Amino acid sequence: MKIIKDYQKKFDGINLVLENNPGILDAFHDDLKDFGSMNGRESKFSSEQILRFAIVKCVEGDPYRETIIRVNGSDFLRNFTRIGMGEVPGYTFFCEAMKCIRPETLKYMNALLLQYGKDKDLVSGKSLRVDSTVSESNIHYPTDAHLLWDGYHTLARMMTQARKADWRLDCGNRFHTRKAKSLFTFVSTHGGKKNKSTKRKVDKKMRTLMERVDWIVENARRFSKHAYDVGCNNLVAYGIVGEIERMIPKVALVVRQAQRAWINGETVPAAERIFSIFEDHTELLMRGKARKPIEFGHLVTLGQTQEKFISYYAVEERSRHDSVYKDLVLADHKKKFESYPDRFTADKNYHVSMEDTRNWEKEIDLYAVGKKGKRTIDEEHREHTEEFRLAQRFRAGCEGSISVLKRAFGLKRVLNRGFKSFAAAIGCLVFCHNLVLLAQT
Repeated sequence: MKIIKDYQKKFDGINLVLENNPGILDAFHDDLKDFGSMNGRESKFSSEQILRFAIVKCVEGDPYRETIIRVNGSDFLRNFTRIGMGEVPGYTFFCEAMKCIRPETLKYMNALLLQYGKDKDLVSGKSLRVDSTVSESNIHYPTDAHLLWDGYHTLARMMTQARKADWRLDCGNRFHTRKAKSLFTFVSTHGGKKNKSTKRKVDKKMRTLMERVDWIVENARRFSKHAYDVGCNNLVAYGIVGEIERMIPKVALVVRQAQRAWINGETVPAAERIFSIFEDHTELLMRGKARKPIEFGHLVTLGQTQEKFISYYAVEERSRHDSVYKDLVLADHKKKFESYPDRFTADKNYHVSMEDTRNWEKEIDLYAVGKKGKRTIDEEHREHTEEFRLAQRFRAGCEGSISVLKRAFGLKRVLNRGFKSFAAAIGCLVFCHNLVLLAQT
């Protein structure tokens, strides 16, 4: 069937690109060379096999478990991943291996792909378009009540697990988790009601919930101190105590921000808030989207050439304004292509001032970034020329690429935990997007 031939042709093209760029595997291997060598035993799976499993995961848009299942049941993918008739790795092994890959390594791998595209005349730097989107973290909507409940039941669960692993850690406390959950359920269910008596009940329950979470934080501190006083001989208990120590300041911050909002009546700024005790790196981003005015994750900026190759991408733990990334992407383009693009286009959010625009027009033949706000007659004429309009149509194509990254490669919501893994996941899916693009040209 044609669909099967096209599917196999795509992976055959990927295989050819990988074989022509051995530096990609070398960079990937450098991050994995110490993985699986505990007690002097080497891993029975090679770096090349793990890399090819990662490519299958991103191209197919599957989670780790489904990727293993897909490869295990396909002779074609077994050959592509170099597993052959051998045993496939477990999904936990695959997940742990991918945690070793640094975001800087994936940037370097993308740079090698770009150089290959330039050498084969598949990528040119004559045109460049820039756009940004938000990639969401794997969190629920962060209300104060929900964050307090997360902190309470997480600390209670970990202390219970530690006591089961080592009975000497028992401090004799009962956690009454159901009572805390009842408080959270009442607040989250009735919090939006306007009846005055209901509001008073909600405030009373919320104050009680904050007191209980504050109590369990102090309890967790005493539990941690007690664990070190008696000494943890059990490795499992020792690891759980370490997790409790890392969780305590996050839950304490949740209590403080809830107290400021509910007791002091303050409007707590987003920069001083935490939106998840599990993904504490998450940012609140307001980008004015009609269907989703508030998003929780990180800003991802993409620079794309005329051939749809993503030559630049950036994701930072604390995102900056789009206009800052405009200068960075142009500087990066000049470094990679030895000159600025002949045509550069972006939306109005990248506009700084008309003075900045005139300075860039001296460097770039067609600098098509519209002005925000009121425009003079000359500025209106500039933005209604045929060249400017064609450049803006070219810019709109970046929306299609972002849609492909979100639907097919998993950019919409990143499930990796921690910012390092979050940034590495973005780099991996951009790498696979570029890899498929070069394989099909």
